[in-house]
Amino acid sequence: MSKTVLFVFFLTGAATAAEVYRCTQPDGGVSFQQQACSHEGRRIETGQAQSAWAPLRSAEKALYQRYRKRDRERLQRKRKLRRQTAGQSTVDERRCLLKRQQLESVSAELRRGYKAGRGEKLRRRRDNYEEYLRRFCP
Repeated sequence: MSKTVLFVFFLTGAATAAEVYRCTQPDGGVSFQQQACSHEGRRIETGQAQSAWAPLRSAEKALYQRYRKRDRERLQRKRKLRRQTAGQSTVDERRCLLKRQQLESVSAELRRGYKAGRGEKLRRRRDNYEEYLRRFCP
């Protein structure tokens, strides 16, 4: 079983064409090498190797700028939404805290004891606070 070997050439200095041969092994495997094949194979034209960075073409640059603009707009929308909901969430958190405190107060009064006529009212208030917390508070 033959492994495919791929040589990557990093050229420094002047750009030159690299000679690469694609060789088919007797067992059907394919390998890439710098020397000519001893049996079946052919030379691959690689063209000119570039050692320097190439700037973006105008169409690529326009696409890149469109993507960046879209990403900036998404980020701004997220920030705006976060600012809008930040005030609401603190109000909701305060309300939940208040309901928890009220529930604790009612529960403490139920544990301490109460007059016979007050028990039903306390249990209803406790049930209402628990229901509110189940529905609206995490």
